[in-house]
Amino acid sequence: MSTTAARSPVRHFERATVAHATGMAAALRIVCGCCEASGYAILSAALRQGPPEAVTDHFRAGGWKVGATPADDRCPACRRNTTNRMKGQTMAAAKPRKAAATAKALAVRTTAAAAPAPTEAPTTAPQADPPPAMDREDRRIITEKLDDVYGDRGYRGSWTDTTLARDLNVPRAWVSEVREAFFGPEGSNPLLDEYTAEKEGFDRLHSGFMAARKAHCEEHDRLLKMAMDLSRKADDIARIGKRIERELG
Repeated sequence: MSTTAARSPVRHFERATVAHATGMAAALRIVCGCCEASGYAILSAALRQGPPEAVTDHFRAGGWKVGATPADDRCPACRRNTTNRMKGQTMAAAKPRKAAATAKALAVRTTAAAAPAPTEAPTTAPQADPPPAMDREDRRIITEKLDDVYGDRGYRGSWTDTTLARDLNVPRAWVSEVREAFFGPEGSNPLLDEYTAEKEGFDRLHSGFMAARKAHCEEHDRLLKMAMDLSRKADDIARIGKRIERELG
C-alpha cells in the first residue's frame, strides 16, 4: 500500500510595505519570537509565482529559523545566541567531570608512592565568552538591508546605523563597519534634520506662549482681586450713605 509523505503546514506571513530601491515595495514580514526583530521578503515576481514554500525558503536562506508557529520563529542573532549558550553549557558541564577524573588519577598515583595526600587543586573560574564576531552570513544580511535603505548620499527616510542595528538585532558596530566599507559615511539624515529643526522651532514658540500665558493669568488674578476690593468698598460707601440719610433726614 503506498503512503504519502507528511507535509508541514504552509506558513502565512504578515504583509508589509518597505522602502526598496527608489520607492516602496510590498513584502512579507517575519518577526522573531524571542527578541521581536523583523525580517522582510520583497514580493518579487519569483516569489509571487513560486510555490508557498518559496517564502519560507527565502527566510531560511537569510539565516532565519521558521517555526511551525510565529512564536517559534528565530532571527539569525537569536539562533547564534542559543547555539553559544548550548556550547557554553556543554563546556561548563565537561569541566567538573574532567577535574574530578584528574583528581582521582592523582590520588591513585600518590597512594602508590606512599606520599602525603594531595590537596585539592583550586579550580579556575570560567572565562566570559568573547564578544560575538560578525560572520559571512551576518555581513550578507546587513548588506542586503543597506541596499534597501541607503541612498546615494546617505540613509533614506528615518534610517540610521542605530535604527538599522535595532531592526536586525545586531551590534551597531557591525552595521557601521559594513556601511563604511561598502556604502559610504553615515552622513546627515534629511528627515531627522527636518524633524530636529521643526522641533526646536516649536519648543521656542511653546516656551514663549507659556511665559505669556503665565503673565496673562497673573494679570487676570490681579485685576479680579482689584475688582472684588472695589466692589466691597462700594458696598461700604452705600451703607454709610443710607445711614446718613436716616440720621440727618
